[in-house]
Amino acid sequence: METVLVILVMSVVGGCGAVETEQSTSTFSPSLCLVSGCSCLESMPTALVDVICSCQHKQVLKIGHLLEVSDSSQPPPNTGSLLVENCHHVELYSRLVNKMKNIQNI
Repeated sequence: METVLVILVMSVVGGCGAVETEQSTSTFSPSLCLVSGCSCLESMPTALVDVICSCQHKQVLKIGHLLEVSDSSQPPPNTGSLLVENCHHVELYSRLVNKMKNIQNI
């Protein structure tokens, strides 16, 4: 676990994942769907995933592609929407949206 400062920056639609930290700590997972505070819900008609992350106090959320940013959490490739709320700090790394071919809402 690492200590991180969190700031709410935006909502992002991208993939499955979960991100949540307690106090000033942040848990890291390669999959955004597995981060504490995040959930991924698949829509049966479209097979797209809605990723929702509701941060806790002082939580930092780093969203990106693992091949480019090793300590980021990656949304699933079939992400249709990404919602991030109540975060103190959110980092969205470059090229994330370009690689999310099905993303409709951020």
